Amino acid sequence: MAVSLGRREEPGGDAQRVEIVVANGYHPSVVEVAADVPIRLVFHRVDAHECSDRVVFSEPRLVRHLAPGATTIVDLPAAGPGEVRFTCGMGRYRGRIVRRAGAGGDARGGGGRPAWPWATLVSVLVVLLGASVVEDAPVLATWLAVTAASLVAAVLVLRSRDLLRHADNRH
Repeated sequence: MAVSLGRREEPGGDAQRVEIVVANGYHPSVVEVAADVPIRLVFHRVDAHECSDRVVFSEPRLVRHLAPGATTIVDLPAAGPGEVRFTCGMGRYRGRIVRRAGAGGDARGGGGRPAWPWATLVSVLVVLLGASVVEDAPVLATWLAVTAASLVAAVLVLRSRDLLRHADNRH
């Protein structure tokens, strides 16, 4: 599930903006943000289930009504590293916000480890393999180069979209 993380558009606003779709759960259910920066959560309630009419936060202790088919904004103050858990009113839908020191306000999956070292290693190996067969099989070498570029792009996109992290919001 994609994590949309950006900056608030209002002048002087420095909150991290996170879009969350409420449809049989919270999507994304896990969000990673920078610690010590305010957060603006934008909930888009799609479903009409009674379970999704409220969102309850652990810290700070907040309860907000989510109108069906509407968008609700919840601002959380800046806080140090840690987790904020949130649930629906019945506790069936669960989510969490992970505040990391030095996260830099980027959305990364996989526990916050950057994808580029692995993508770079794999692409170098594929290019070296392609270079070794370039004289014997130019079509294979071209195919390997295209495959390496595609692999790098796919890994970076998937990691940045938080799609490689296993969703923990199963019912």
